Amino acid sequence: MHSIHRTFITATVFILVFTLSARGESPEDFIELGIVKGRSGDTSGALDDFNRALILDPKNSGAYYNRGLVNGQLGNFSAAIADYTSAIKLNPHFPGTYNNRGFAHAATGNYRAAIIDISKAIALDPLIPELYNNRGTVKMSLKDYIGAIEDFTKAARLNPKLAGPFNNRGLAKSLAGNIMGAIEDFTLALVRDQTYDAAWYNRGNARLSSGDFNGAIEDYKKALVLQPDLIEAYNNRAFAKASLGDYRGAVDDMNILIEKGTENAMTYYNRGLAKKMLGDLNGAIADFLKASNLGDTLSVSALREMVK
Repeated sequence: MHSIHRTFITATVFILVFTLSARGESPEDFIELGIVKGRSGDTSGALDDFNRALILDPKNSGAYYNRGLVNGQLGNFSAAIADYTSAIKLNPHFPGTYNNRGFAHAATGNYRAAIIDISKAIALDPLIPELYNNRGTVKMSLKDYIGAIEDFTKAARLNPKLAGPFNNRGLAKSLAGNIMGAIEDFTLALVRDQTYDAAWYNRGNARLSSGDFNGAIEDYKKALVLQPDLIEAYNNRAFAKASLGDYRGAVDDMNILIEKGTENAMTYYNRGLAKKMLGDLNGAIADFLKASNLGDTLSVSALREMVK
């Protein structure tokens, strides 16, 4: 059974709202309409309004910026990057545009370009904690855990009430091998937000790595109350239960995984092991067969051992 780390990326979104006292249809009127539609989920209508604004005023940085937001939400990251670039050419002094273009770069896997953009945003306004949090998240993608920890620390100092930087710093510490430091940070995140399911899950992983299986089980339980579809938590809780000799509990968790449609060879293999420890040999053989049919080689070896 494997424990799985999950990284949650938080993006800062800045929305420019323009108002006009001019009569009739104007670029700013369409921008405001587009923003309202975008917030209500009408992304197609929002794009139409931003396009109309640009027809009326091709040099309107707000229209490019907001169209970039919608394109990013739709997963059209290349289009979003192009829009943010146009907005920056017209208004190079707004940190939100650099941050969001950086986020779009990160979404396409261009992490170094993302760091350059978010660093430009920080240079324009070094007092926004979310910018450091976002840059730290990108640095984690490059496995620059020391740099990430530094950024998360800056974010936490600028706004100690934010839970996200503590959670993310905990992830960076965990990936860097500092498990106890990670547990401390996840706890700090949870002090700030008891409903932070990712922090419960991440602390559970760290406790699992430290050998605190009971603590891990409690954390996964709380994470699953908040997010019942967090399937990795069922898998990792099963591992913790099996480590404590609670094979029935481990089987129960893996049953849930399979009921949720997790056609994973490792899940069947692990459940087979737990059933074997419970003395349910027929059940174990059935699970090993299922796992082997899904391509798991360990199950083949387990079957050979059982038929000797």
